Amino acid sequence: MKRLKRSSQKKAPRRVECIPSHTPFAELISYCTRGETNRVLKATCADYHIDEILDLYLDDTTPLSHFGKPSFETKRVRDFLWKLDRRIHDQHDLKAAELMFAIATTASWMILELYLCRRDLFCQITPRRKLLPCFASIHPKTAKVMARMLADARLGSKTEVAAQVRSKAFFVSDKPANIYARAIIHYVFSNQFLDPIAKQQRFWRSFDRENGIKTILLPFPKHLNGIEQMPYPVRPDTVLQYWRKGKEVILQEMPDFHLRPEWAEYHERHYQYGAKRGAIQHAIFKDILAALRTIAGANRHKVRS
Repeated sequence: MKRLKRSSQKKAPRRVECIPSHTPFAELISYCTRGETNRVLKATCADYHIDEILDLYLDDTTPLSHFGKPSFETKRVRDFLWKLDRRIHDQHDLKAAELMFAIATTASWMILELYLCRRDLFCQITPRRKLLPCFASIHPKTAKVMARMLADARLGSKTEVAAQVRSKAFFVSDKPANIYARAIIHYVFSNQFLDPIAKQQRFWRSFDRENGIKTILLPFPKHLNGIEQMPYPVRPDTVLQYWRKGKEVILQEMPDFHLRPEWAEYHERHYQYGAKRGAIQHAIFKDILAALRTIAGANRHKVRS
């Protein structure tokens, strides 16, 4: 049998893609845009409340998450609920939806009973939560009971975001300064605990093999130095620390950020020495600082503990 000759044709070189090894600031701008009234910036989850409160949900349901070592009961409950969820969304299963609704109604009923009969336990739990499962009904008194229950819950008052409770600047306002302030906060959180580049590269190997490409991670930017030591979340006493780090990040990653369309109104203002690059950027950073102060609760009374 004749030996097969190897093909003289060389394999086509793999496509090389260079990607950042951290979360860039520009990617967080659309993520931190909440509303629909901004003429330029568009939200990634506008009017989709499930996405808007996803972080709050994940914080409150940590025992049901995949992280850590859940108990046997927790694992059974979590897996059963997620199987129902998949039947609902993948198969449009009405029976599964009815069962999910009945389970949620039962749990909400039990929480109402907890509130009315064991207030001591209720008040130990809710200040450390950001969401309140509530019971609504056609009974005329239910709405008043729920309003009182929500007020008594003092949601979030003993969490790391106590100063941001019900803050429009933090949750919904789409003024550019508020969006950039939120992006600074998320930038710190997203990039505080990055894996070393070598470890990240190992994570990408299987993806590269499946897609026939070669991913190269760019080195960490210098302005990430010290970010792991920044306290989270932002507080009145750390506003300047966040603002200085945010200013450094924006100037390094987006040096011409003031030319972006969301800041067009700033070019129409009257400045003492004209609408020059430095004057416009200074005005923008001044408003971002004010937004950070508002979000941190520096302009409000301290939340009751």
